[in-house]
Amino acid sequence: MTITELISDLQKTRDEHGDIEVTCTGSLLPDDKGHCPDIFESTVENLKVLNDNSELGHRVRLYF
Repeated sequence: MTITELISDLQKTRDEHGDIEVTCTGSLLPDDKGHCPDIFESTVENLKVLNDNSELGHRVRLYF
């Protein structure tokens, strides 16, 4: 998802539901190995732009 797409989705959500908390759900295990006890939810604390020549390329990383 690009920044433009993310902003658009967030603006639509804010318009419909108000300025609510945004959280992210994650796991330390690969998607095909997920187990409920391994799943966690957190809010975004800050972000950083990365460009480390990995397969992911230039991107924004959200830190929880």
